[in-house]
Amino acid sequence: MPRTARNGSAPRFEPRPSQWSLRTRIVAVLAFTVIVLSGTIAAIGLTSLRSSLVDQLDSELHMLSSRVMFAVEPGSGPGEPGQSTGGSVDLGQIFDGPGASAGSILILANSAGVSGITLDSAFSVQSLSVEQLTAILSDWPDSASRDATPGDGLGGYRFLLEQRGDSTVVVGVPLAPVEQTISSLGVTMAIVAILGCLGLGSLAAWYIRHELRPLERVAATAESIARTPLERGAVDLERADAPGEGAATEVRRLVSGFNAMIDQVAQAFGARNASEEKVRRFVADASHELRTPLASIRGYSELTRRMSDDLPPDAVYALGRIESESVRMTSLVEDLLLLARIDEGQELELRPVALGELIADVVNDAAAAGPEHEWSADLPDGTVTISGDPGRLQQVLVNLLANARVHTPAGTRVTISLQELPDTVRIIVADTGPGIPEAFLPRLFERFTRDDSSRARATGSTGLGLAIVHAIVHAHHGTVGVRSAPGDTRFSVELPRSSPTPS
Repeated sequence: MPRTARNGSAPRFEPRPSQWSLRTRIVAVLAFTVIVLSGTIAAIGLTSLRSSLVDQLDSELHMLSSRVMFAVEPGSGPGEPGQSTGGSVDLGQIFDGPGASAGSILILANSAGVSGITLDSAFSVQSLSVEQLTAILSDWPDSASRDATPGDGLGGYRFLLEQRGDSTVVVGVPLAPVEQTISSLGVTMAIVAILGCLGLGSLAAWYIRHELRPLERVAATAESIARTPLERGAVDLERADAPGEGAATEVRRLVSGFNAMIDQVAQAFGARNASEEKVRRFVADASHELRTPLASIRGYSELTRRMSDDLPPDAVYALGRIESESVRMTSLVEDLLLLARIDEGQELELRPVALGELIADVVNDAAAAGPEHEWSADLPDGTVTISGDPGRLQQVLVNLLANARVHTPAGTRVTISLQELPDTVRIIVADTGPGIPEAFLPRLFERFTRDDSSRARATGSTGLGLAIVHAIVHAHHGTVGVRSAPGDTRFSVELPRSSPTPS
């Protein structure tokens, strides 16, 4: 199954080893079909050939049987091989003529007894033993012909039985020539089929690879687009190469439709990026322009409040509220301006930063701002230095500690630790507070995100503190994450040791 990246990016397809490509499947099915078809044709052909050769043997047996029947007179008995005594039949003389091949067998049975002979490879007449006669004549089927094995070194035979009066004649010829012909032809057909399958498979593989090459380019383009960050900024989407004129109509339609879809998506992303740029410029300009009137409101309200001796209590209270709200709004405007500048790739001044000293200063400031909490730092021995913007990194730590101070009750223990890794450093801010609701964690670093329990104006939360943390860490090519449970909430910031390029 496709796997989805943890950071929410496009799913990445990782095929299992057991999965075959479309080209391999087509070639495998084609090869299997050719093998089955070749095997079927070979089986039918060999069966038909054997039947034809057996029919030829049956014709030879009928000719040999006719000669025997002509020599047999009713009432004659079998004589000794090669001899003629009285009215008996000399079986050896019957073989002395055309139609009798080496290995032929002749059996004569009548009221006088049973006798059988065979011609060996030297065309000498040999008598059959009682066991051989029994093997041939026993369990004879209803048909006139049958296959049997006499034994004693003799292989398979084809026998024919005919009767004239009280005489029964059985003639047989070896099946070895037929079996040799079938075996030789079968081996030849197998070799030809294997070579044909290999040749056809190679040709099919080449042709299918050639025809599927445009689809492979489309797949490669889609995978490249899947690896492209699409969540923000300008997006340059790659288009698939157009197939040649000889490509199939379906392939040309697919590539054309894919490129048309990419063009529409690129236009949509371009429009979105232009809209985002307008919003960022508006936020930056508006924030910049609001700083001066907010400062004036704050200054005049503070100045007027100092003359409280001449003002009624309600006016003094209203001026205090105006001053506090102007302070809060000024903080919000400053945060918005910072986020807008970070989105534009500004506000990073890279130089060596001693993280241990920076963490110690931030913890001391947090202890002064929140004496009702327990603050501690777990730092390694020696100096840990990275390349980054010290002011922005300090703001990351300040926001994380302020988040722990604002959203946890008094007496909560907050610990910030620093860990050295091979290529990165990790900063962990942990607290023993009540934790963060699980449903709230996925959108914790989004802008203007606040838990329902922290929406009170008294907290001073704008919902931008963690968004600023995420933006600054991302600008340093780092990562930030959170894991929370009652009594153990941990924010983890991982930063590269090398100097990042501002994004």
